[in-house]
Amino acid sequence: MHGVDATEVFERVSHPTRVEILDALASAQRDAPADPWLAYTELREAVGIRDNGNLNYHLDQLGDLVVKEDAGYRLSRVGMGLVGTASSGVLDTDWTWGPVDVPGECRQCGDPLQLRYEDGVLWLTCDTDGHEHGLWVPPSLLEAHPEDTLVERIAFLENRWGELTRRGICSECQGNVDGELTRLEDGGHHFLGHCDRCGSQHGLPVGLFLVGHPDVQRFYYEHDVDVRSTPYWTLDFCRPGAETVVSTDPLRVRVDVTHDGDTLSLTLDRAGDVVATDRS
Repeated sequence: MHGVDATEVFERVSHPTRVEILDALASAQRDAPADPWLAYTELREAVGIRDNGNLNYHLDQLGDLVVKEDAGYRLSRVGMGLVGTASSGVLDTDWTWGPVDVPGECRQCGDPLQLRYEDGVLWLTCDTDGHEHGLWVPPSLLEAHPEDTLVERIAFLENRWGELTRRGICSECQGNVDGELTRLEDGGHHFLGHCDRCGSQHGLPVGLFLVGHPDVQRFYYEHDVDVRSTPYWTLDFCRPGAETVVSTDPLRVRVDVTHDGDTLSLTLDRAGDVVATDRS
C-alpha cells in the first residue's frame, strides 16, 4: 500500500471506544449534514464516557480522522472515507442476500440467471457449480436502493468498471492501471490490467472493456438504449470469445456491436486502444 502506513491506520480504529466515536460523528453527519458538529459534551454523552482524560486520549489516537474546531468535532474527509467503507458492508463476509431472478441466460448452459450475495461477493449464477461469475457490488447497494432499480444500477457499476479500466483507472483505489489484451486458454481474448498501487487485477471481456467507449454509447443512444445501465451479460458483444482476431502480428482484435440490424465494428490493438471503427 503506497503513501500510507496501513498498520497505523488499523491501529487507530482497533479500540471499541474509537469506533464508537467515529460512529457517533457519522450519526451526526447523517442527521444534520449541514451542521455535523458535536460539542465535546455531546460527543462524550453519545459515546458514554465520563472521564474527560479517557475521551481525550482516544480523540488524540484518532488523529486526522476527526476534525476539531470551535464548533466541536466532526469526521474529516479521511474519516468519512473509512466509515463509508465500513458502512458499505464489504467487510461483513457473513452477510447474505438473494437469490433474485435477473434478465439473461447462462453463457455456458443457457439456463436462467440469478444474483446471490454470499462470501463477500455478488454472484451472477444459474445455480450450477462452476458457472458463477463474481460481481464487485457492495451490500449497501443491494440494501439501500429500490428493488425495481437494482439490476440497472448493478449493471451501471459493472459497466463503469470497464470504463474506468479502459481509461487506466483502478476501480478499487483509483491508482493507475496498466494492461493489454491477453489470450485465454480457449483462444479468446480479454483485457488484463494490473494496479501497482493496491495490487488489484482487472480482467474483463473485451466487450465489457468497450461498453463505455463514446462510439458504443453513441451507437446505442441512436437506438434509444442507455447501454450504461444495460446488464453487460445480456449483450452479445460482451460475451467472452465474441471478438474476432484480425491479425496476430501486430495483434488486432475486432468487436462487432449489433442492434436492430445495425453494426458498429471496433478494432483494438494489444494495448486496448481503438485503432479503427466501421459502421455497416
